[in-house]
Amino acid sequence: MTRSFLCGLALLSCMAPANAQDRGVLYAGGGAGDGAGGYVGGLMALPGDSLGNGLAVRAGVNGGTYRYRTSERIEATYIGAEIALVYQMSGDWGWANISAGPRITDTDLDPNDRGNKLRGTRFDAGLQTDGALGNQWRMGWFGSWGVRNESYIAQLRLTRLVSASSGTRVGVESIVQGDPTYTRASLGAHVATPLGGGWEGQVSAGASEQAGRNARPYASLGVSRVF
Repeated sequence: MTRSFLCGLALLSCMAPANAQDRGVLYAGGGAGDGAGGYVGGLMALPGDSLGNGLAVRAGVNGGTYRYRTSERIEATYIGAEIALVYQMSGDWGWANISAGPRITDTDLDPNDRGNKLRGTRFDAGLQTDGALGNQWRMGWFGSWGVRNESYIAQLRLTRLVSASSGTRVGVESIVQGDPTYTRASLGAHVATPLGGGWEGQVSAGASEQAGRNARPYASLGVSRVF
């Protein structure tokens, strides 16, 4: 089974070292590979805390399409939402977030595949961590686990600040994702740069490989804004 990968990976790039007055971050993006989809979300520090320190709430929605083959070709459309309580840490070393909360996903299959346990509306508990170490050279990570669906995604991204004046970063990323029905590994290049007005843009492109099929290209775009 194959699935387009997307979730709040923008968090890897958007949360640069925050100022004391920063309260949150907004992000949105999309990707295409075996399928296509998009996401939009945000993180807001709770009263008394700030972005990068203390507790926050993160919420988002995502949706898209993917396809796979059993005895016939199946077209899938999904939409999901989640909310989570986040514990934030940051300092000169970088930042790290740990979060947990409920998720809901509705997946429509055409034709219906009764062997796919993810079909229909399903509630899940999501665990997530993201963060980064360093500045000139930065190692970022993102990891997400769906407890009931046993779905997962793990990403490492190594970037270098190539222009201090513009804040542009260039690097590479690796991704592993899947659930009990499939595992996919991806490797690609990544660029992040400020767009003005407090916004930052990110673009990634590379190739993904999955058992039973040839390597295929993928690409993703994202924007984010700290406020």
